[in-house]
Amino acid sequence: MPGIQVDRCWRCPTAPRVVIGAILLLCLSLLSPAGVEAEEDGEKKDLFFYRITDVRRYFVWGWDFIPTGIDVTIGYELPPWFAGVDTILQATLGGGYEGFGTFRAFDYRPNTPLDPAETADPNGNLELNSPNFQWQAGIRQGILWNQELDRNLLEAFLYYRGRYDRYLDGRHYWGSDETQIAAIESAHEAWQASYLGSDAYGIFGSSLFAGLTFDALRFDRRSKAYDGTHAEASFEISPYFPSVLGASDFWRLNFSTKTFWILYQGRPQTEKNWFTIYAGSYFSIDYADARRQMPLYVMQTFGGTKPRKGLAHAVRGFEDYSWDTQLKIVHNLDLRFNLPVIYSTRGRDLLPGLILYFDLGYGSRYWRDPLDTRGGFLGSTGVGAYFGILDFVYAQLYCHFPLIGQRIDGAPFALDIDIGLHF
Repeated sequence: MPGIQVDRCWRCPTAPRVVIGAILLLCLSLLSPAGVEAEEDGEKKDLFFYRITDVRRYFVWGWDFIPTGIDVTIGYELPPWFAGVDTILQATLGGGYEGFGTFRAFDYRPNTPLDPAETADPNGNLELNSPNFQWQAGIRQGILWNQELDRNLLEAFLYYRGRYDRYLDGRHYWGSDETQIAAIESAHEAWQASYLGSDAYGIFGSSLFAGLTFDALRFDRRSKAYDGTHAEASFEISPYFPSVLGASDFWRLNFSTKTFWILYQGRPQTEKNWFTIYAGSYFSIDYADARRQMPLYVMQTFGGTKPRKGLAHAVRGFEDYSWDTQLKIVHNLDLRFNLPVIYSTRGRDLLPGLILYFDLGYGSRYWRDPLDTRGGFLGSTGVGAYFGILDFVYAQLYCHFPLIGQRIDGAPFALDIDIGLHF
């Protein structure tokens, strides 16, 4: 249909694989965090815990329902170093086969489509395949205690981080013919030859990551609504050293905060949610710099304990992997409507909902952009519908309307299918 950009198209000839992927996600949703308990002053307290923190998904034929990896966090609570707060050793291990892209022309003009004849993508997005492995280990030390929620209210953290990405020969869709495959691989090789960074073939990186977290965020299991505030300030540094793959020496500062307000709850006396309205606000500012090399993934993400895709994903409705910038600022505003629960099992619910949003963001130049491209603002609004599946995953459909700035393809609005609430 002219004028409509379907970012995640549902005209998919592989419905059985989508169904299999959805079933796998549902199976993962049945896994509960587990711990080893100990008696302390007559109360049981978990000393050891683990939880699934993310399910990696690969974008295939317009769907990203296909699980291709997983991230697992494990932790152990030490005897308290300070009275009244927790001291926790924690590690996260994860890996999967992932796909991502870049809108960066061979002459390094940022946010510019490549020739579709070379990329085999009508929008000029160069897509890459990447086996990705990430690991993190460190300590969380409580400073103040949250009596109401029985956890640290303010805590400091220090982690060692590592990651390995290997950029393969472009991204081949199953069913691509030999001509398409040759065009994809040719574009990928040309990009590697012209890319100014050290990670044209991937990266093996290490960094130190430290910061403070303020946590007064509550989740109401009955209404599936959030209330309260969570904030984080962090610093990450990756010292330079010759690497087997893609050396870097970047540093990054990040501050982010999200606040939710429950505005209305209908029939609060009922066991399950009937109708709840709540609002959410998310703000983040992220700045990165380097003396020698800046990895592509740093430019395409906001930092923090849970890195988030960069500006053109954080501002909904614009193409992912565009607007790669050193300085990224975003403010998201949501109004969410949780509708009546339609099914419940083992205390977990199937819950539909509606969302209205407004996003505003700013991005500066790309690191060492030879053209010194000026930064600019992005803004969008939109509506969506989501479906909460057993308190584990949210499938959602958006209709986005860019207000400030333009999509690379020039479309006046875009449809988008995604997994998980936006922030």
